[in-house]
Amino acid sequence: MAKKKNRKIVKYRKPFHLNIGVIVFVLIFLYVMYNMFVFFTTKHISVYEVSQGTIAQDTFFQGIVLRDETVYHTNDSGYINYYCKNGSKVGTGTYIFSIDETGDYYSRMAAANDGKLLSDESYQELASVAEQYLNGYSDVNFRQVYQFKYDMEGTMVEELNSSAQLGADALASGTGLHTYTSETDGIVVYHTDGLEGLTLDGLTRENFDNPAYEKENFLKRQTVSAGDAAYKIVNSEIWQVVIPIDEGLAQDLAETENIKVSFKKDNSTVWAASSLLNKEDGAYLVLEFNNSAIRFVDDRYLELELLLTDTTGLKIPNTAITEKDFISIPKEYITKGGDSDSNGILLVKTNKEGEESVVFTKATLFYETDTSYYISAEDVKLGDVVVLPESSERYTLKESGTLEGVYNINKGYAVFRRIEKLFENEEYTIVESGTSNGISMYDHIALDSSAVSENDLVH
Repeated sequence: MAKKKNRKIVKYRKPFHLNIGVIVFVLIFLYVMYNMFVFFTTKHISVYEVSQGTIAQDTFFQGIVLRDETVYHTNDSGYINYYCKNGSKVGTGTYIFSIDETGDYYSRMAAANDGKLLSDESYQELASVAEQYLNGYSDVNFRQVYQFKYDMEGTMVEELNSSAQLGADALASGTGLHTYTSETDGIVVYHTDGLEGLTLDGLTRENFDNPAYEKENFLKRQTVSAGDAAYKIVNSEIWQVVIPIDEGLAQDLAETENIKVSFKKDNSTVWAASSLLNKEDGAYLVLEFNNSAIRFVDDRYLELELLLTDTTGLKIPNTAITEKDFISIPKEYITKGGDSDSNGILLVKTNKEGEESVVFTKATLFYETDTSYYISAEDVKLGDVVVLPESSERYTLKESGTLEGVYNINKGYAVFRRIEKLFENEEYTIVESGTSNGISMYDHIALDSSAVSENDLVH
């Protein structure tokens, strides 16, 4: 009988072959998943690159002038004539004006003029007044037009009277002629504006916006009545210009004692002693001068520029600025040690058994005063005890303070860096470059300091 054939089928197993494509796909997938995890778990901080910059200050103002001035009145009625130029210095006893009851003085003045109205020097004086007006002209300040009109009229009358002045004997001999002399030394002025008695105590914001402001020009009058104001004397060379300022500028000028000022009227520059005046309606800058009183004796309002230097340095946004607490330690307790020349302290530590040991601990010096260093509160804490190098003397850390700074993120994590402010406005701050443990140009800092903490990883 023939043998049966073996019909059992054995399944063939293919050998395993490593597919490099699958491996690459898996690796890419894992990489993508990791980055997605990092993206959703890491803080995303807007970055600002530090650059050199300048903050310019708006320093053009209109100020109001305060002086020590006295108004004098006449005791007689009649025709008035002046003998001193407006804005000139006079001494006690100098003839200022006369009152002619009959008008006979005008006949003598006409004879003295000998038919000639003005001298060549008088025309030059008028031309000088016109030139000053053109140099300081402004389309937005119509008050200047009235000032120019007043100056021209006043100068014309002054020149007419000065060309026909009579001697003291002739004045005294005139019938019905009353002469008036200065009661004190000072600068004579022939107008009033109602603000002669204005002081710092009575000053308000309304004084700077006075559309009804007007001068009463005495030189335009031919006759006066007894009791009328005749002239005024500025008693001192010391005078003030007061300007209203905002709180920001007031803070910037808080420690400033002298400011250089440029007057738009004649483009002259002069130094002024400065001080701040705080009132209920705001802050004022008081500029005090001890010269140039004659040059501006006719002005109650002056346009000027404060010649403050534009501040240049590293420009950063205010939103990047934060504060950090530091521990203050006397300078003599800082030493060097460890494996390098790093600064540090000899810190006293106690183990569980109560045994003390002195350990060198590195400390970064962020800031220094005359007697102390500021070190990070992360290295030590209040109450820690440090040992004076090469001594057994101990000191307990008991003083702390805060420093302003920004978070530097150049290395991918936030590191506090100290800043020293030079100037700031509502949006930006100019800080000193080259500050120890500070920032430099092109550093990357966190734009919003409130969105990050020190040592945070940033993406």
